[in-house]
Amino acid sequence: MVDLTASSILPLPWDSQFFGFPVGRLRAHSVAEPELRQILQQAREDGWRLLYWLVDPADEQSAASARAMRAQLTDRKARFARPVPEVAPPRSPHVWPTSELTPRLIDLAIQSAHYSRFRLDPGFRAGMYERLYEHWIRSSISGQLARQVLIYQPTIEPEATGLLTLGYQPTHATIGLLAVHQGHRGQGIGTQLVEAALHYARAWLVPRIQVTTQLDNDGACRFYVREGFVQEHEEHVYHLWL
Repeated sequence: MVDLTASSILPLPWDSQFFGFPVGRLRAHSVAEPELRQILQQAREDGWRLLYWLVDPADEQSAASARAMRAQLTDRKARFARPVPEVAPPRSPHVWPTSELTPRLIDLAIQSAHYSRFRLDPGFRAGMYERLYEHWIRSSISGQLARQVLIYQPTIEPEATGLLTLGYQPTHATIGLLAVHQGHRGQGIGTQLVEAALHYARAWLVPRIQVTTQLDNDGACRFYVREGFVQEHEEHVYHLWL
């Protein structure tokens, strides 16, 4: 049986403060519909407004219960990873580290959110996903969410046409935001940004680099596979509005 106590829900203070209502993550696996119904009823009584539910794709019972409760499958998250080569590719002369936040970088960050669950879920009020991704790039520039922010900007361009944020852990580097401006896609800019990320990951002496994207973003998935990444994990994210 599923534990119906408060421990079934993990409070998410940052999300709650940012969105302005109580947000939590449902911690439950292999949940039958009657059990999920009880959990959600208790959550309503406890004042929760939104629950994220991360479900293993193989957990067919939970998926069926989520559909029965009309939960929205907002994301099929996939993590891709690859080793950092012993000899990393040289950094393109058009790729630069930056510590300056500009309107163009905010725009690029927002463009990267096209497949984001926070853009696709109509439960969020207008403008919310833009605020979220602006916060992401601001926090990356400040060093809170990224160790390095890279831009693609040839000297002939007045503004950056590509963006990549790179986080650091002792075991791996993580690509956070990756965007190429509309009108400049299909020119190899994404590849040059990833090669620069590999360059920094090698300098940081981490053995692997990873990125999480949406399986529905078929173009991004194909791109990472072309760049030598292999999918190693998948989970489905449901939004349960109460």
